[in-house]
Formats: sequence, structure tokens, C-alpha cells
Amino acid sequence: MANLGRKPVYQSADEKPVLVSLRIPRDVYEQVERYLKMHPRMTLTEFILDGIRLRLETPADPRDMILSDDNTVIRELQEMIRTQVQAEIGKLQDFMGSAFDTLKLSPTPEAAAEPVPPLVYDGNTVLQEKDPQPQGKRGAMRQRILQLLGEHPEGLSADEIRVYLKPQKPLGDTMQGMVRQQLLTKQGSGQAVRYRALQKHQGQPA
Repeated sequence: MANLGRKPVYQSADEKPVLVSLRIPRDVYEQVERYLKMHPRMTLTEFILDGIRLRLETPADPRDMILSDDNTVIRELQEMIRTQVQAEIGKLQDFMGSAFDTLKLSPTPEAAAEPVPPLVYDGNTVLQEKDPQPQGKRGAMRQRILQLLGEHPEGLSADEIRVYLKPQKPLGDTMQGMVRQQLLTKQGSGQAVRYRALQKHQGQPA
């Protein structure tokens, strides 16, 4: 018979452990056996005691929480969330208010300047008028151009017209308008461009 050694001596009945008999489902017991094989220094008794202590030392088991409106934990969580949301809403309102105040104080944008018409180049000669002439002066200049080109049926270049008429302002806008209104014809390109008056308009008021 194996020697079981000396029986433990306990100072009082309170120190003497309690013998408990357990019935464990077979699948659970097989899992315990596999665990003990992986931890050979642990006995079955130590394994069970560890489980009991872990259960007793756990402050609260989630399964014991009652999900109801009267639950203190849920009420505290709801209050925390509500407080945080209110704080974020307050920050957003302050930001939006500051943004609106900034917009009110910002100066209104100045009216956009009127676009400057692009310059039209006829070879190396600028023909676009920056300041269009008044209608009366423009009509007089058109009449002079028609009379000049009537005297030169072979046509004249823009530079030649300027030499003859000596205008105070560029003639580009006036001559382009006369071409669009079919008072003049424009032939060639670049420096070779020549203007001719249509025969039916030669010498007639524009």
C-alpha cells in the first residue's frame, strides 16, 4: 500500500477544508484534461479552486445585469452620453455664431470692373479702340473712310488709312464694325490685309 504520508494537522475546525463532490459534464471534463496536460504543474483541485476564486473576485458578471430603465449603470451611462452630446452641440453653436458674425463684418466685394475689350491685331497694327467714339463722331469717321476707299478702289491697308485720315484714336473698332455691316471688305492676312469699300456704299453716309 502506498505511503500517503502524514495527514495535515489543522489548528482549528475552521482551517479544515470541506470535501465537495462534483459532477462535471463529460465534454467539459475533457476540456479540463487537455488544459491540465498543457500545464502539468497544475492539479485538478488547483484548477477548480482557481475558477472559484476568479468567479468570486469578479466585481460583476454582465449576465447578472438587468437591462431595464431602472438600472443605475444604464442611467449613469445615458447621463454621461447626454452631457457629452450637449457639450459638443454648444461648441458647434459657438463656432457657427462666430462664423456668422465674421461674415456680417466682412466688407462687401466691390463691383467688378467692366471687362476691357481684347485688342485686335491686324499684322503689327493695333486696331481695337479702347474708348469707342460717340455715335456722331463714329458716323463721320465712317463716311471719311468710305470716301477715302472710294478714291482707292484697289484698297488700302490699315496703316495707309491712318496716314490719310490721321485719326486721334485707333480705328480698329470702327473698321471691324463696318466689315460686319458689309460696308467694307477685308482681304488678305497679316500685314497684307487690305480694306475695300463696297461699290454701293462708296461716298454714301454710313
